[in-house]
Amino acid sequence: MLEVWERRTPEEANLFNPAFLASLLHEFAKEYSKQSGRGAPLTFFGPSLAAVLHGPTRSRLPYSTVTSLYEWLQDNEDLLIGFARRVQGISPYYKEALRFALQRETLSLAEGHAIQLGANKGHFPANFIRDTTPETRDIIERNRFFARWFAKSGSEATIVAAWGLRP
Repeated sequence: MLEVWERRTPEEANLFNPAFLASLLHEFAKEYSKQSGRGAPLTFFGPSLAAVLHGPTRSRLPYSTVTSLYEWLQDNEDLLIGFARRVQGISPYYKEALRFALQRETLSLAEGHAIQLGANKGHFPANFIRDTTPETRDIIERNRFFARWFAKSGSEATIVAAWGLRP
């Protein structure tokens, strides 16, 4: 259960701000859809956020989707230690962000358990990206990459299992 917003620590409120995370989810859904032609599976949101918000994982991600997800995971298996716990730990925050995005219609439900872009914009404006910190820009860019990488890496079940998770 999440702490009431007013009682959250400043670090928690800033890092896991529902509007910021909702925009990351929106960017993920947009990039995934562009690459695959379909909505993003809900099960991808936890692993993607757990990876891009974790500095050591984010810094070792490749820069091209030509790099095989599975080979990269083999070469970086130390990053999988504790990964399932990180996904579980971020789960309440991304669910809060998803509710935020669904209420504001920046994301919508698609067939099955897929998420697609909603009627309203929810992306990061260019001036935000220009004026924000280098770390925040890196999180946004790596999140976009993650969506494209997942979209071309095989089935949902295989991708989730490769990260040591169960849907």
